Amino acid sequence: MNSAKGNSPSGHVPSAEWERRLLAMHGATRTDEFLQAVFDLLAATVVCDFSLANLRNVDSVPLMVRDSLGREFGVEYMERHFKLNPAVAYVMKRPGLRLLHTRDHLPEEEKLKELPFYRELMQPQGWRHSVALLFWGFFPPIPQNSFCVFRGEGQSDFDANDLARLRLLHPHIATALKRFRKQLKMGSAEDRITALLDSLPVNATLLDWDLRITHQSAEARRLTARWMGRENESLPRAFGLPTEVLAACEQMKEAWRESLRENPHNRLLRKREVAHPQHPDSRAEITLVLQQDSLLADPGFLVHLAESAAGGMKPELGALSASEQEAALLVAEGLSNEEIANRLGISIAAVKLRLHGAFKKLNVRNRTQLAAVLR
Repeated sequence: MNSAKGNSPSGHVPSAEWERRLLAMHGATRTDEFLQAVFDLLAATVVCDFSLANLRNVDSVPLMVRDSLGREFGVEYMERHFKLNPAVAYVMKRPGLRLLHTRDHLPEEEKLKELPFYRELMQPQGWRHSVALLFWGFFPPIPQNSFCVFRGEGQSDFDANDLARLRLLHPHIATALKRFRKQLKMGSAEDRITALLDSLPVNATLLDWDLRITHQSAEARRLTARWMGRENESLPRAFGLPTEVLAACEQMKEAWRESLRENPHNRLLRKREVAHPQHPDSRAEITLVLQQDSLLADPGFLVHLAESAAGGMKPELGALSASEQEAALLVAEGLSNEEIANRLGISIAAVKLRLHGAFKKLNVRNRTQLAAVLR
């Protein structure tokens, strides 16, 4: 059994160890890390045999029930738990309740041991006394999340000092949960942006202020590799941008700093084009993208690489977009849609979409006519 003596807030100044565990909870970035941090903090706050987390409707974690002993409980088990648990009806009549003590809703010892809840759940899990910290969402009467601490048979019940410590801890966990949900939503948005960029026949690279790539579409990776003479390499991830582009970004950063010195409220977007040193028909367009507050948040960069239809290409290609040109030229080489998709790292549907646009713009009906025009 863990000892919390001297480690928990009890009306006095919290110990350094308790504060260290509190900071670990607020700094957690992954679900497993967050749960373990809360378990550690609960153990430092009150004496308990184990603790349990019940997370509902948290982004990427629709339902997770796990205890500090490493046990996980599935949906069927939890449905049985809610059906048998006398606390459910008690809590539903008290929306907003923060602490739920076992003695608030369970009968005395003799009657308790006759309940299916005791025989099927409490005994097998190894607990007799508990306190639940409840956290409510927008839709009562069921709490959105809860954390519970438990003591087993033969242990003393949680007393008034234990409850006071847990009440002090409740707002800290509530704040950490709110921050963690927001973080998960942001991570989900990042994943959606990445998936969107990879699914569309467009090229875009997003950089932060330190010129680190935050997002890059598959098309942008291909054009970047071609610019840098590395088109034969496998490009599952971004590996960097051409030095010419990065140098231009650094120059734009310095120009931006200078503009802020002249006018702190300058919010104009800035653009710049960079030509390929050996192939002037290839260029990069760089856009400085401002954050909502230019004084407190540094801008980022949007980089768009492009190749013109000049430089020995057929004049007909000038009517096509860069992605349509690419697909059309591969058709002229005799490649199938599947082969084109593999070559460009895109889906067959995206290949068909590009070729449909080329057919329409060049007024041809099929691949054979397209290849003939380009020859």
